[in-house]
Amino acid sequence: MSINGVFRTSVSGMNAQANRLSVVSENIANASTNGYKRGTTEFSSLLVANSGNEYNSGAVKTQVRQMISQQGSISASSSASDLAIQGDGFFVVQDAAGRDFYTRAGSFVQRTDAETNKTYLVNAAGYRLTGTSLANARTEAIELPVGKLIAPAATTTAELSLQFPTSATTIADPTKSPANNVADSVFTKKLSLVVYDNVGGQRTLDAYFTKTAGDASTDSTWEVTIYDRAQSTDGGFPYAGTPLTQNIVFDRTSGLPFTPPPAGTLTLSDGTDVTVNFSDLTEYATDFGAKMNADGNPAGVISEFAFTDDGQINGILSTGSVIPLYQMNLARFQSPDQLAASTGNVYSATSTSGTVEIGTPGGNGFGSVLSGAVEQSNVDLATELTDMIEAQRSYSANSKVFQTGSEILDVLVNLKR
Repeated sequence: MSINGVFRTSVSGMNAQANRLSVVSENIANASTNGYKRGTTEFSSLLVANSGNEYNSGAVKTQVRQMISQQGSISASSSASDLAIQGDGFFVVQDAAGRDFYTRAGSFVQRTDAETNKTYLVNAAGYRLTGTSLANARTEAIELPVGKLIAPAATTTAELSLQFPTSATTIADPTKSPANNVADSVFTKKLSLVVYDNVGGQRTLDAYFTKTAGDASTDSTWEVTIYDRAQSTDGGFPYAGTPLTQNIVFDRTSGLPFTPPPAGTLTLSDGTDVTVNFSDLTEYATDFGAKMNADGNPAGVISEFAFTDDGQINGILSTGSVIPLYQMNLARFQSPDQLAASTGNVYSATSTSGTVEIGTPGGNGFGSVLSGAVEQSNVDLATELTDMIEAQRSYSANSKVFQTGSEILDVLVNLKR
């Protein structure tokens, strides 16, 4: 064995431990960086071919990998635009040049570009969050309409989810149900729903729910009747227009309709039509419940933004109306630990990470998005300090080997004296 082999092997060992110390140092420095994924150092041997009785020492090399697939803990935040992913997936972000990157760092804030005067959601490194516009279906950097007047949109569709109580009393005279539109109409429950016309004017729909047949021992029938209040007489019956009426017969053994009612159309006083869909209809032994939603919105300026668990970004007008703006997308990879890390706590795809798959939060195995929270780094300081001690001792041991080889070389040189 050549004495020079001792030097080469010990130097490679010191270099390897120095790399390990560098990784530990970076992990500790980024222990408070949101979404940061700790790196680990893996060692592998490099062997030299041996012949006969002579042994040639090899070397060691290192490979640094980041634990990208390892979930960090979720921490609550006071900012609604701080987002955390619970589960699989990455935020898709873009730099100023429009290139796509992927990150778990979701501490986003509003920032207005000085040149274009457009407001984006950016993270601490300046990368812009992307999503699919619900207005034009384009996937792009999310542009928030801060301070802009939102155009009105007329209501075209409403949806009703209803729970009818089995304890409700059947009206005595079915000929006086709201569908008959008489002055002394009788009903079980009344609710109202606000809709909008083409210029954003508010209109009110009166919805009447009436139990017209049945008791505890028989199947029951509920009548749902909806009028345009603009066609009412002093806010009540009789109405001038034609109502939308549906009769729903419930099976008393299951509490569900025998036949779910089809969608109906209500013609308003201005001639516009609103399609009403019925879903989640039940008749159980509990209180009356109703969830009534309609699309459309008035003109107004967005006062704040809200984020849903399924990644939808909504604008909230000063009137309280909610305007869907963007659908946030998530990305995932077959081998996320093989992504290439870049400055700004972002990653880019590689040939070994697999192709990118895009989806919506909460669907098809993608994680959900939590608003008002951030994902912390997955660095454990106790582990890092332990690794630092081990690397320091190993570095010292390799340096001792180098020092011993140097002393042996001195002995060989002194043989000539």
